[in-house]
Amino acid sequence: MKHLRTLLAVTVAMTFLLGVSVALRPVELQSTATTHCKEAVLTAAAGTVSSSSCDGALASRVSGLLDTSVREVNDILDISWARRVAVVVPATDSELVSLVGPAFADMAGVAIRDGSGQRVVLNRVRAAALSDVELGVLLRHEITHVATRDLTSDSAPLWLVEGFADWVAFHGTGLSLRQAAPLLKPDVSALPVDFGGSGRDLAYQQAYSIMVYLESRLGERGVVDFFLRHASMSAVDARAVDVAGWREFLKTTIG
Repeated sequence: MKHLRTLLAVTVAMTFLLGVSVALRPVELQSTATTHCKEAVLTAAAGTVSSSSCDGALASRVSGLLDTSVREVNDILDISWARRVAVVVPATDSELVSLVGPAFADMAGVAIRDGSGQRVVLNRVRAAALSDVELGVLLRHEITHVATRDLTSDSAPLWLVEGFADWVAFHGTGLSLRQAAPLLKPDVSALPVDFGGSGRDLAYQQAYSIMVYLESRLGERGVVDFFLRHASMSAVDARAVDVAGWREFLKTTIG
């Protein structure tokens, strides 16, 4: 799972940035075919997986997990959304960059929104290296961004949108907080903000731990309600989370 933590992406805020840059490109998807591979589309009840035939093994794995992933996300959220997801596996690095931009091309997955709507774009090399459990976590994370995009303010803090997506993604895996967030230390003093620099991995794990902490106080539905209430705001007061309580929770949980 530490392997997944190195690769796992991406934020709703990144989706907003991508929407600006990608919208300037042609709306039509580039063909996922290459000289030696044909374009292929697998259809599941909850969406489609577009790839080249050379990435058929990964596309088949994603397609096999898609219905379950969408259902599991929907069961937790219990909100109105399309309940369908389009997943794209670009056949080449250049195609990947054209969809997500160079800054995010090393991510295992990116939820984007542009003129073609919302899609989850997977890095074929990174995603293929994941186990089925890790791939399921990745899909649920990105599907959560897709499902909640219209309910989330552009200015919602990353600790909220990323922590919540991780909380949904890891739900039901049976992994402890320490297993899902191996970099965590209990000596936190403020909400995480460094989601783009050298502290990115730790910030994601801290954000996830905030949601686990809130679940211990509010219950599962309480976390969903907390997210929906605050994510729609133009700005979220940092005092929405009791940092001292979060710190004590980490001391008790991970030592």
